[in-house]
Amino acid sequence: MPRLVLINGAPGSGKSTVARAVAEGRHLALALDIDGVKHSLGRWDTDPAASGLQARRLSLALAECHLAAGYDVVLGQYLARTPFIEDLETLATTHGVRFHELVLDLDSATLAQRLALRAAAPTRPEHEVNNLLVAPDDAPRLVASLEPLRRLRPHATWVDAGGSLEATVKSVRAALG
Repeated sequence: MPRLVLINGAPGSGKSTVARAVAEGRHLALALDIDGVKHSLGRWDTDPAASGLQARRLSLALAECHLAAGYDVVLGQYLARTPFIEDLETLATTHGVRFHELVLDLDSATLAQRLALRAAAPTRPEHEVNNLLVAPDDAPRLVASLEPLRRLRPHATWVDAGGSLEATVKSVRAALG
């Protein structure tokens, strides 16, 4: 049975990298990068809010097509509010696939350190843009922004992401079964 997997977490927590690693282990699984979709829209940066919403709509359509074909979709996205999470859950229910919601859990100090490393040595083109939007000093706010999800999304699985990338990927795979 196909799965729709959401890997949520603060910017810089490793969501996209973990999503790609999880997808690579599954036949024809799609690692869906919503930020990549957004950054592929012309002049997206002139209206980040509208381009973000359009990227989410496009990503839902792409996920729907891939799930309908019988394949997994794994996406990493920072979601501090629940509407898009609920959209994903509805999509999974509509297609009769399993929905897995995971949140990468980091403390502020570790996140600040990762954001500083990313700012010093971006490894992907979107990091340069993202580094303008979040900085190491934002880490406490970003970590705190996810805390309400513990109450609002009680079925989400929180995964300790404070260790190495390999350890985080292993923990996410274990949580997925």
